[in-house]
Amino acid sequence: MAEIIACLKQGKVELLRGHGPEPLVSPYQEQQIARAQGVLSARIVGLTRGRTSGELCYAISSENATGVFAQTPGSHAERRLFQATAAQLSELDVSFGDEALACTVKGDRGTSAIGLLADDGKGVRTVTEGDVVDCMPRWAPGGRGEIVYASAGVGRTKSGVWVGLSPFSLHRLRFSDNSVEVLISDAKYDYLAPVPVSESMFYAIRHAYRSPRAPSPFTLILAAFRGTSGEAAQAAARVPEGSELVRISPSGVEVVMEGVFSFDVAANEDIVYSSSAGVFRLAKQAGKTEEIAQLARVERLVIC
Repeated sequence: MAEIIACLKQGKVELLRGHGPEPLVSPYQEQQIARAQGVLSARIVGLTRGRTSGELCYAISSENATGVFAQTPGSHAERRLFQATAAQLSELDVSFGDEALACTVKGDRGTSAIGLLADDGKGVRTVTEGDVVDCMPRWAPGGRGEIVYASAGVGRTKSGVWVGLSPFSLHRLRFSDNSVEVLISDAKYDYLAPVPVSESMFYAIRHAYRSPRAPSPFTLILAAFRGTSGEAAQAAARVPEGSELVRISPSGVEVVMEGVFSFDVAANEDIVYSSSAGVFRLAKQAGKTEEIAQLARVERLVIC
């Protein structure tokens, strides 16, 4: 099957496969939108490659529930994998080795944790905890026993009011001994959206850290519209203009590309990324960049 690049933007998914963008049609999402008389009441909030070639898994948030679905694009044969009414899930990543989905689980008082959803009938279980924002999980290569994710501490006043976040650092959780290793941390930068390609090398998005501050009125309005807390909305908006795609290895941190909003790494280590100008491919061997589509500011990008 030809390569498909799936792009999540503003609650919907566009598919790129050798021609212009075409929408991923989710019968569940379309049904919810029809019930709301055309309002985007059901938003896709997580996207990952599926367990079989060409398949996509995605999370849809509507009202107070989150559903996880799978389909092969073009088939319209949507399978519901999970329905949660007590947990709000986003930012999916599938493990081929452990046959589980990692996700971000919204917590109380502006926090979030990394969760696992497996075929064991137990639903979602969280594997991190604390007064933190843990998010953007990615399985280690091979998808067995390790997850890399972004983490930031929550700053509060003496009375417990949320006031901001510390810089995001990258952590690795090993399930064999439940150990957590800090991979990179810098008081000057946020590190987000890690994609590990080996035991010692991974890619991430980096941008200059902004000092903690309370949510602005605009952030609170946006949060109310999206049905999230002001704290979570502000945390989710931390990939601004000026972000850099970086390669992190034992040799240090190398800037690969500037102005990157989201990216994924292919099996041959080509990089597909989104900027304010569109979606592009950076070929590892040739070192050349080619435009794939004029689809700007993609929030999540997946090669499948």
